[in-house]
Amino acid sequence: MNRTDARISQMVSLSRGLYVRVARTMKCDVSYVSRIARGERQSARIEAALRKEFRAALRRLNLHLEPLSKRPTFLPGQ
Repeated sequence: MNRTDARISQMVSLSRGLYVRVARTMKCDVSYVSRIARGERQSARIEAALRKEFRAALRRLNLHLEPLSKRPTFLPGQ
């Protein structure tokens, strides 16, 4: 398994339990968290918990979210 495949495998493993972790933390059903993530329902509290858990999962993979304004711009031909 090459490095990219290993990273993808890690991402799948971490994200698999994301809804479960959020549901446990927020004391609600996993299906409710899933509906919120898909945009079928709204809850600012659960959306914030999803963002927090997603960022934590990315940190575990040594990936960091940068604001779009700080990302380098790629221009074809450079």
